[in-house]
Amino acid sequence: MRQTNLLLLAFAVLFSVQLAKNLYSDTKIDTHQLIQSYGYPIQVHEIVTEDGYILQTFRIPYGKRTNTSKPRHPVLLVPGMGCTSIVYLAMGPDRGSIGFMLADEGFDVWLANCRGTKWSKKHKTLDPVRDKKLFFDFSFQEVGLYDITANIDYILNATNFKQLFYIGISQGTTDFFLMAAAKPEYNEKVTLAIALAPVAYCSNVQHPLTSFIKRRFKQVKATADNMGVYEILSESSVSSLFVRAYVDIFCKEYSSIKFICTTPVYLMGEFDYNYNKSAVPVIFSEMPSTISMKTVYHYTQMALSGQFEMYDDGITGNLRKYGQTTTPQLNISKITTPVALYCGPNDRFSTRADVELLALELPNLVKKVYVGDYGHVDFAIARNAASMVYDDIIETMKNCSNKTAIS
Repeated sequence: MRQTNLLLLAFAVLFSVQLAKNLYSDTKIDTHQLIQSYGYPIQVHEIVTEDGYILQTFRIPYGKRTNTSKPRHPVLLVPGMGCTSIVYLAMGPDRGSIGFMLADEGFDVWLANCRGTKWSKKHKTLDPVRDKKLFFDFSFQEVGLYDITANIDYILNATNFKQLFYIGISQGTTDFFLMAAAKPEYNEKVTLAIALAPVAYCSNVQHPLTSFIKRRFKQVKATADNMGVYEILSESSVSSLFVRAYVDIFCKEYSSIKFICTTPVYLMGEFDYNYNKSAVPVIFSEMPSTISMKTVYHYTQMALSGQFEMYDDGITGNLRKYGQTTTPQLNISKITTPVALYCGPNDRFSTRADVELLALELPNLVKKVYVGDYGHVDFAIARNAASMVYDDIIETMKNCSNKTAIS
């Protein structure tokens, strides 16, 4: 009887995996196609980092209502953990995605995709499958130090501007804070940094999965290391395929059961009925996108220490990387770029306590806004994000634009 049950279980798993693959194969949309489908111009740029990663960044050089002949202030948009640039476009121009809004308001829009995710899975010498351990040996530390700096330098060189705007969401804000603190010379290259659901300090994160990992950090890390797990939620993984299959079934425009469409988002710890359900299948056409285990470890390390700090690589590793046995702390007072924080009162990842600590230490905080009843994901797919958040962001950016000189 037991053998029969095991065989049935194995068959069910194999059948489900194949079903997921078949369902997902019908999902055609991606960032490139989405931009084109709305009639916007698109350029694809390959940017090589100092440590050899080859990143793909999308550019919308102008919108539908803007003069294409005059210089437009560049803005770099950086997604969060496990996300691609589609997060800034998923609601489309008519329903208020900030990527399209910025293009239509006269900005030169650059959409980053960080190392390891769908569009940036290449390296000069490493293969993400064959050399998995080395390829995924990074956290948001390397993203900030190499990916963001490479994007900034490339964009400023391509546009002949001396400064750009920066918009990050979730980990995209961590990337900026780390870069600006560790490489303060880059503060002069950013006119204004917009931080949506900002994360620097994270000792008060309230998500149950985070709490579980914090309690069992050493065991989780040891188990993953022993099993050779260096990344999770890759695009071809069973879990990612199931998410996309679920969305494909339950999030169709005229589905009678569309009310359960946002369950994958709820599993992230967000319970909000403000989501634009039409955006969910678009976002999940490219998400979740691969997350390195080292990124998970780095956030957990900071949640346990209560500090904003570099990755702790052990005594030997720290000596090799930092020239000291302890983990270097990041000095937020070195972030001299003007920063605007947009926060959610119901955000379980970027909590009020952690945001307030960050705000106290930022030397050039120009704005701190708690938006309605927003949670973490609302900043990307809330139905009212344009009126509640994006309009204010664009107005703030326009007020800063006269500070930028063209070289």
